[in-house]
Amino acid sequence: MPSYYVPKTFTVGETVRLSAEETAHALRVMRIEPGERLTLLNGQGGRASAILLDDGPTRKIREASCRIESTEIVPRPQLSIILYVAPPRNKNMDTVLKSATELGVARIVPVICRYAVSRPDASAIESWSQTLVTAMKQSGNPWLPELDAPQAFSEALTYSDEDGFFGAVPQSDDLQASDFPYTPDRLSLWVGPEGGFSPEEEQALRKKGLLPLTIGPWILRVETAVTALIGSLLTQFH
Repeated sequence: MPSYYVPKTFTVGETVRLSAEETAHALRVMRIEPGERLTLLNGQGGRASAILLDDGPTRKIREASCRIESTEIVPRPQLSIILYVAPPRNKNMDTVLKSATELGVARIVPVICRYAVSRPDASAIESWSQTLVTAMKQSGNPWLPELDAPQAFSEALTYSDEDGFFGAVPQSDDLQASDFPYTPDRLSLWVGPEGGFSPEEEQALRKKGLLPLTIGPWILRVETAVTALIGSLLTQFH
Protein backbone atom coordinates (compact mmCIF):
# COMPACT_ATOMS: atom_id res chain seq x y z
CA MET A 1 0.00 0.00 0.00
CA PRO A 2 1.23 3.54 -0.66
CA SER A 3 2.47 5.44 2.41
CA TYR A 4 1.59 8.97 3.49
CA TYR A 5 3.09 11.26 6.13
CA VAL A 6 0.79 12.36 8.95
CA PRO A 7 2.85 13.79 11.86
CA LYS A 8 0.57 12.90 14.77
CA THR A 9 -0.15 10.09 17.21
CA PHE A 10 -2.44 7.47 15.70
CA THR A 11 -5.55 6.10 17.44
CA VAL A 12 -7.73 3.29 16.09
CA GLY A 13 -11.12 4.57 14.93
CA GLU A 14 -10.18 8.24 14.61
CA THR A 15 -10.49 10.23 11.41
CA VAL A 16 -7.41 12.11 10.25
CA ARG A 17 -6.80 14.44 7.33
CA LEU A 18 -3.97 14.29 4.84
CA SER A 19 -2.13 17.50 3.99
CA ALA A 20 -2.89 19.19 0.69
CA GLU A 21 0.32 17.78 -0.80
CA GLU A 22 -0.37 14.24 0.41
CA THR A 23 -3.97 14.51 -0.77
CA ALA A 24 -2.88 15.50 -4.27
CA HIS A 25 -0.53 12.55 -4.43
CA ALA A 26 -3.13 10.09 -3.13
CA LEU A 27 -6.07 11.22 -5.26
CA ARG A 28 -4.55 12.63 -8.42
CA VAL A 29 -1.28 10.71 -8.79
CA MET A 30 -2.06 7.33 -7.22
CA ARG A 31 -5.82 7.66 -7.94
CA ILE A 32 -6.81 5.98 -4.69
CA GLU A 33 -10.59 5.55 -4.41
CA PRO A 34 -12.80 5.82 -1.30
CA GLY A 35 -12.79 2.54 0.59
CA GLU A 36 -9.23 1.65 -0.45
CA ARG A 37 -6.47 1.21 2.10
CA LEU A 38 -3.37 3.31 2.60
CA THR A 39 -0.54 3.37 5.12
CA LEU A 40 0.14 6.33 7.37
CA LEU A 41 3.57 7.06 8.89
CA ASN A 42 4.15 9.68 11.59
CA GLY A 43 7.96 9.82 11.53
CA GLN A 44 8.16 8.77 15.19
CA GLY A 45 7.81 5.03 14.73
CA GLY A 46 4.04 5.06 14.30
CA ARG A 47 2.44 3.19 11.43
CA ALA A 48 -1.28 2.91 10.74
CA SER A 49 -3.52 1.19 8.23
CA ALA A 50 -6.35 3.48 7.17
CA ILE A 51 -9.37 3.57 4.86
CA LEU A 52 -9.84 6.53 2.54
CA LEU A 53 -13.24 8.16 3.13
CA ASP A 54 -15.61 9.61 0.56
CA ASP A 55 -15.29 13.40 0.79
CA GLY A 56 -17.03 14.19 -2.49
CA PRO A 57 -15.70 14.91 -6.00
CA THR A 58 -11.95 14.32 -6.15
CA ARG A 59 -11.18 17.58 -7.96
CA LYS A 60 -12.72 19.61 -5.10
CA ILE A 61 -10.95 17.87 -2.22
CA ARG A 62 -8.06 19.82 -0.74
CA GLU A 63 -7.46 17.66 2.34
CA ALA A 64 -8.70 14.08 2.11
CA SER A 65 -9.82 12.26 5.25
CA CYS A 66 -9.29 8.66 6.24
CA ARG A 67 -10.27 6.42 9.15
CA ILE A 68 -7.58 4.54 11.07
CA GLU A 69 -8.25 0.79 11.21
CA SER A 70 -5.12 -0.45 13.02
CA THR A 71 -1.89 0.95 14.46
CA GLU A 72 1.56 -0.24 15.48
CA ILE A 73 4.73 1.22 16.93
CA VAL A 74 7.88 0.06 15.16
CA PRO A 75 10.89 -0.12 17.52
CA ARG A 76 13.84 2.14 16.82
CA PRO A 77 16.81 0.49 15.12
CA GLN A 78 19.11 -1.21 17.62
CA LEU A 79 22.05 0.89 16.45
CA SER A 80 21.55 4.65 16.53
CA ILE A 81 23.80 6.30 13.93
CA ILE A 82 24.45 10.05 13.93
CA LEU A 83 25.73 11.06 10.50
CA TYR A 84 27.98 14.12 10.27
CA VAL A 85 28.38 14.81 6.57
CA ALA A 86 29.87 17.53 4.38
CA PRO A 87 27.09 18.26 1.85
CA PRO A 88 28.06 17.45 -1.75
CA ARG A 89 27.01 19.59 -4.70
CA ASN A 90 23.46 20.04 -5.94
CA LYS A 91 21.18 17.00 -5.99
CA ASN A 92 23.87 14.68 -4.67
CA MET A 93 22.86 15.76 -1.17
CA ASP A 94 19.40 14.35 -1.89
CA THR A 95 21.06 11.00 -2.57
CA VAL A 96 22.83 11.21 0.79
CA LEU A 97 19.60 12.04 2.62
CA LYS A 98 17.61 9.29 0.91
CA SER A 99 20.24 6.65 1.61
CA ALA A 100 20.58 7.71 5.25
CA THR A 101 16.81 7.51 5.75
CA GLU A 102 16.45 4.14 4.05
CA LEU A 103 19.29 2.75 6.18
CA GLY A 104 17.76 4.00 9.43
CA VAL A 105 20.11 6.82 10.46
CA ALA A 106 18.80 8.59 13.57
CA ARG A 107 20.20 12.08 13.02
CA ILE A 108 21.93 13.99 10.24
CA VAL A 109 24.27 16.92 10.90
CA PRO A 110 25.50 18.80 7.80
CA VAL A 111 29.02 20.11 8.50
CA ILE A 112 30.97 22.76 6.64
CA CYS A 113 34.59 21.64 6.29
CA ARG A 114 37.69 23.42 5.05
CA TYR A 115 37.56 21.74 1.64
CA ALA A 116 33.78 22.02 1.32
CA VAL A 117 32.44 22.09 -2.23
CA SER A 118 29.01 23.25 -1.05
CA ARG A 119 28.22 25.74 1.71
CA PRO A 120 24.44 25.64 2.23
CA ASP A 121 22.78 27.74 4.88
CA ALA A 122 19.75 27.13 7.06
CA SER A 123 17.41 27.84 4.13
CA ALA A 124 18.34 24.44 2.67
CA ILE A 125 16.64 22.67 5.57
CA GLU A 126 13.13 22.96 4.15
CA SER A 127 14.05 21.25 0.88
CA TRP A 128 16.13 18.62 2.67
CA SER A 129 13.33 17.91 5.13
CA GLN A 130 10.96 17.16 2.26
CA THR A 131 13.54 14.80 0.76
CA LEU A 132 13.68 12.93 4.07
CA VAL A 133 9.89 12.60 4.16
CA THR A 134 9.83 11.28 0.59
CA ALA A 135 12.51 8.70 1.43
CA MET A 136 10.66 7.67 4.59
CA LYS A 137 7.45 7.02 2.66
CA GLN A 138 9.20 5.22 -0.18
CA SER A 139 11.17 2.92 2.14
CA GLY A 140 8.37 2.37 4.67
CA ASN A 141 10.74 3.30 7.51
CA PRO A 142 8.46 5.09 10.04
CA TRP A 143 11.38 6.81 11.79
CA LEU A 144 12.19 10.20 10.25
CA PRO A 145 15.81 11.23 10.92
CA GLU A 146 16.41 14.42 12.90
CA LEU A 147 17.99 17.07 10.68
CA ASP A 148 20.23 19.80 12.07
CA ALA A 149 20.99 23.12 10.41
CA PRO A 150 24.39 23.27 8.66
CA GLN A 151 27.19 24.11 11.07
CA ALA A 152 30.94 24.58 11.08
CA PHE A 153 33.08 21.47 11.48
CA SER A 154 34.67 22.79 14.68
CA GLU A 155 31.29 23.55 16.23
CA ALA A 156 29.87 20.14 15.38
CA LEU A 157 32.93 18.34 16.75
CA THR A 158 32.91 20.36 19.96
CA TYR A 159 29.36 19.37 20.83
CA SER A 160 29.43 15.76 19.62
CA ASP A 161 29.74 13.17 22.37
CA GLU A 162 29.47 9.85 20.53
CA ASP A 163 32.16 7.26 19.88
CA GLY A 164 32.51 6.41 16.24
CA PHE A 165 34.35 6.57 12.96
CA PHE A 166 35.31 8.94 10.21
CA GLY A 167 35.65 8.15 6.52
CA ALA A 168 39.30 8.15 5.60
CA VAL A 169 41.33 8.08 2.41
CA PRO A 170 42.40 4.42 2.12
CA GLN A 171 45.66 3.61 3.91
CA SER A 172 47.26 0.29 4.81
CA ASP A 173 46.69 0.70 8.56
CA ASP A 174 43.02 1.79 8.41
CA LEU A 175 40.54 -0.08 10.55
CA GLN A 176 37.45 -2.04 9.68
CA ALA A 177 34.27 -1.88 11.74
CA SER A 178 35.13 -5.33 13.11
CA ASP A 179 38.13 -3.77 14.90
CA PHE A 180 35.85 -1.73 17.18
CA PRO A 181 36.45 -2.78 20.81
CA TYR A 182 32.80 -3.24 21.88
CA THR A 183 29.25 -3.49 20.58
CA PRO A 184 27.69 -0.01 20.80
CA ASP A 185 24.08 1.12 20.64
CA ARG A 186 25.04 4.62 19.47
CA LEU A 187 27.74 5.68 17.01
CA SER A 188 28.77 8.70 15.00
CA LEU A 189 29.96 8.54 11.41
CA TRP A 190 31.83 11.49 9.91
CA VAL A 191 32.07 11.78 6.12
CA GLY A 192 34.04 14.68 4.70
CA PRO A 193 33.83 16.50 1.35
CA GLU A 194 35.11 15.16 -1.95
CA GLY A 195 38.52 16.63 -1.14
CA GLY A 196 38.57 14.79 2.17
CA PHE A 197 39.06 16.21 5.62
CA SER A 198 41.93 18.67 5.96
CA PRO A 199 44.97 17.46 7.96
CA GLU A 200 43.87 19.68 10.85
CA GLU A 201 40.33 18.28 10.77
CA GLU A 202 41.56 14.69 10.64
CA GLN A 203 43.86 15.36 13.57
CA ALA A 204 40.94 16.84 15.54
CA LEU A 205 38.79 13.78 14.77
CA ARG A 206 41.53 11.45 15.99
CA LYS A 207 42.07 13.56 19.11
CA LYS A 208 38.35 13.24 19.83
CA GLY A 209 38.81 9.46 19.84
CA LEU A 210 37.15 8.78 16.47
CA LEU A 211 38.64 6.00 14.37
CA PRO A 212 39.44 6.03 10.63
CA LEU A 213 37.32 3.69 8.54
CA THR A 214 37.51 2.92 4.86
CA ILE A 215 35.75 0.67 2.34
CA GLY A 216 37.94 -0.84 -0.34
CA PRO A 217 41.07 0.62 -1.95
CA TRP A 218 39.50 3.55 -3.84
CA ILE A 219 38.53 7.12 -3.07
CA LEU A 220 34.72 7.37 -2.94
CA ARG A 221 32.28 10.15 -3.71
CA VAL A 222 30.45 11.49 -0.66
CA GLU A 223 27.14 9.86 -1.54
CA THR A 224 28.87 6.53 -2.19
CA ALA A 225 30.91 6.71 0.99
CA VAL A 226 27.85 7.47 3.12
CA THR A 227 25.96 4.43 1.85
CA ALA A 228 28.94 2.07 2.00
CA LEU A 229 30.12 3.12 5.45
CA ILE A 230 26.65 3.02 7.01
CA GLY A 231 26.18 -0.42 5.49
CA SER A 232 29.46 -1.54 7.01
CA LEU A 233 28.43 -0.35 10.47
CA LEU A 234 25.01 -1.96 10.24
CA THR A 235 26.53 -5.24 9.10
CA GLN A 236 28.90 -5.28 12.04
CA PHE A 237 26.74 -3.91 14.84
CA HIS A 238 23.06 -4.28 13.86
